[in-house]
Amino acid sequence: MIVVRIYEGLGNQMFEYAYAYALNERAKRQGIKVYLDLRDTAETVSDRARFARTLDIKQFDIRLPVAPPQILSHWDYLSRETAFHRAACRLAEHRLYRYGIHEEYRYQHQYHYNYTKDHFRIRDNTYITGWYQHEEYFATYRQALLKEFSLKKAWKIPVPLKQILKENEVISLHIRRGDYITNPTVRKIMHICDQEYYRKAVEYIRKRLDHPYLLVFTNDVEWVRKNFHSDLPMMIVSETFELTDAQELLLMSCCNHNIISNSTYSWWGAWLNTHKDKIVIAPQKWFVDPQRKNIAAKQWIRL
Repeated sequence: MIVVRIYEGLGNQMFEYAYAYALNERAKRQGIKVYLDLRDTAETVSDRARFARTLDIKQFDIRLPVAPPQILSHWDYLSRETAFHRAACRLAEHRLYRYGIHEEYRYQHQYHYNYTKDHFRIRDNTYITGWYQHEEYFATYRQALLKEFSLKKAWKIPVPLKQILKENEVISLHIRRGDYITNPTVRKIMHICDQEYYRKAVEYIRKRLDHPYLLVFTNDVEWVRKNFHSDLPMMIVSETFELTDAQELLLMSCCNHNIISNSTYSWWGAWLNTHKDKIVIAPQKWFVDPQRKNIAAKQWIRL
């Protein structure tokens, strides 16, 4: 058995699930089953304040099994809640299993964002954490994942939005701020897309369309009202309708084209878009650290 932990925001949860799905397809050839850990959005007590996110991925029709308590109990040491647990976890992190009592139940964490085939060479009885933000992990299973990332409960797009989608060439535009601005830890990791990026992205797409219409998605409506301006017809979806994060993400995927921020959330909105002639614009700079590779799909345009 292999257990993959699902945590953090919805976009990250989807990357983790997509990786787990691909890993399961490979592992089952060896008779190994992959489970999900959906207990909590945080790995340790100290992480819970930082990663206090709901597991919105449960809204999707995902099929991988959830690990029961009797399986998860093998990795109790990952809680780090006692000195013994912390020592055992430390040994496991460095793969020094022969020095611990948990040599049969391994722990593996992805310490970098770059793609490597090594993450498919997983031994049985391993608990996995990481982000796996690269489509090469799961691109082979695109058609299956399109089904997995559909909503369990039927949802009808609000009539005004449905009309806009029908009568226009709609561009979803995602502006991510929130914790990118307010959280000091996140600010050290994530680049912030500025107004110039969005201006260039809109100009690039509008030249190629006859009837463009902007649907704006954001977690900072006030900033958008004050700082984002366009002479194109537009609607700020996030202030007009009360939609769940999963519904907004799927609405992005219904648009003809996508302008994304350096966010895994809008990354998935664009990736799930099935329009054959779609244009996806992504920021050239994703992370603050230049050693971390941009996770935009190869066929997307970077500005």
